[in-house]
Amino acid sequence: MDLLRLAPLRQFLRSRWYPTSFQVLTVGFLGLLLAFAFLGPDRGGRNLATVVTWTLWWPLLPISLVLLGRAWCAICPLAAIASVAQRLAPPVRQRVPPLVRRNGIWVMAFAFAGLTWIDRVSGITSAPRTTGIVLSLLLVGAVGASLAFQRRVWCRYLCPLGALSGLYAMAAPLALRPRRAECHQCAGKDCYNGSARASGCPLLEFPGNLDSNRNCNLCAQCLKACPAGTPAAPGAMELRLRMPGTELASLRHPLVGEAALALLMVALVYIQTVDMTAAWPQYMKWLLESSPAMGYALAFTGTLALTLLATLGTYAAAARLARGPGESTSQSFAAYGYAYLPIALAGHLGHNLSHLLYEGPRAVQTTLDELRIPLALVPPMDEGAAMTGINWPALLVVSLGIAGAVLTVWRVAGSRGQPLRRAWPHLALVGLWSLVYLTVFLLPMNPRHSH
Repeated sequence: MDLLRLAPLRQFLRSRWYPTSFQVLTVGFLGLLLAFAFLGPDRGGRNLATVVTWTLWWPLLPISLVLLGRAWCAICPLAAIASVAQRLAPPVRQRVPPLVRRNGIWVMAFAFAGLTWIDRVSGITSAPRTTGIVLSLLLVGAVGASLAFQRRVWCRYLCPLGALSGLYAMAAPLALRPRRAECHQCAGKDCYNGSARASGCPLLEFPGNLDSNRNCNLCAQCLKACPAGTPAAPGAMELRLRMPGTELASLRHPLVGEAALALLMVALVYIQTVDMTAAWPQYMKWLLESSPAMGYALAFTGTLALTLLATLGTYAAAARLARGPGESTSQSFAAYGYAYLPIALAGHLGHNLSHLLYEGPRAVQTTLDELRIPLALVPPMDEGAAMTGINWPALLVVSLGIAGAVLTVWRVAGSRGQPLRRAWPHLALVGLWSLVYLTVFLLPMNPRHSH
């Protein structure tokens, strides 16, 4: 189904109101968050910046990526401010260096892992001032990259959330794709180069060859620049509805870096989740008592490093066992890594869903209180109380993710022939991670601002 055949939606996406109207709102809210971060209360659970950023926006982000692809990247306030700075600055900008193009995925992967480490060591989610500093540094990075390079190099190659957003967007049911026949007849390539109607693709992707959601932020610039598009005709692009997750098993160009990031996300989501359960303090107490010279930061760093290395090591072994005749280990590594993304994504959604359902109403009330809006929607809640009982919504989401991972492994193996022979190492590893995730989500979890 092509949603661009719906005239109201097509006209809105091609209008000047999209995505500008959303960008104005997000930029204004970013300014408000920064003001509260540096001038508001020091207590994380009572500060608008930490409550909105970590209790509302952060849980909602992966949900938006799963439903709408990288649409958030089109209205991101950091990118919007960077784009304005780029237009106002003198047009002397460099092309993307080959080193950045080749290694951007690794930069983003390790930047996200670094943010996870900083959060668990310094407690960003409970520290308004630290939250403000992190947001400010990200803004400086986005503006600096826009002044140094063409278009949105920050979003494509450097943003800590860029690679993660691209991976999660691959599972979305929404996909912007070209009509091959119309695109092959076009000689101008305005969708990439830009024209008087609109600028070219900000993520440096040629829409005529678009076959993945990884580098499409649904900004609609290609729709506006396309000479074949009119208010009465869809043009050379179509906005498809598809079965979620189908792209993960049919990628034409799987990347080793993205596959590694998918595996890193499996481990990082596990660490982020188990860190907030009642079992984590007992584990850390045992570890610190066993090594008196070791502080919390070193103990956590060692645990995180060992978890990441064990995850990549066991996966590399599975990829080696699953490779076929004439296939290198790196090719097998790249092909099967995306199959683990449903587990990481489901765990991420389940983790954040737990906080959103438990802490979300209180976060909304805190937001109203901080903005001096006299509405009492939620009674007071003990911020330190753990979330007790079986978390059925999270367990359901994780179970769906496990099923998605098994199905994707089987499809990838089937596309290479002899599916059972090639799939069993990964099916065994998926089964192991399934047991780990289900066990962790059965444990009581602490609120975000009390751990």
